[in-house]
Amino acid sequence: MGAISEHFPDTELQCHCGCGVNDCTQALVDALEAFRAAVGQPVIVDSAYRCPAHNKAEKGATYSQHLLGQAADIRVAGMTAADLEMVARGIPAIHGIGRADQQGFLHVDVRTDPAKWCYNKHGVQVAYYPATTGAESTNSVSA
Repeated sequence: MGAISEHFPDTELQCHCGCGVNDCTQALVDALEAFRAAVGQPVIVDSAYRCPAHNKAEKGATYSQHLLGQAADIRVAGMTAADLEMVARGIPAIHGIGRADQQGFLHVDVRTDPAKWCYNKHGVQVAYYPATTGAESTNSVSA
C-alpha cells in the first residue's frame, strides 16, 4: 500500500485496472492535500498510480509519472481545468501540469523539473497554450 491521507483513501489512489496496487508517493499525497486545502472542497482523483499494464492500456506516456506514483489526474466540481491550473501553480510541490480543457481535468505531478502541456479534444498531449476564458475552458467534452 502506498501513501494515503485523511481525504485520499487507498481505493482512490490505487491503480484502476483491478490489480489494486497503490504505489503513490507521500509527496504526491501531500500535494493533493495542499490542493484540497487551497480549493476548500473535495478533489476527485480520476487516476493516480498506474501499473505498467494499465498505463499501456490507457496509452500513457512510456515514462509516465503515474508509473512512479508521482501523478494524479484530478477534477473539482464547478471548476474548469484552467481554474484547477491556477490553483496548482500555487502549490510548491507540483511541478508537472497537464491541462485538459475539453475533458475538464488537470494532471498534476511532483516530478523534479517543471513541465507543462495541454491535451487536445481527443486527449492527445500537445504543446502548452495559455488558458482561455469562456467556452474554450468549459468542462464539456467534444468529439
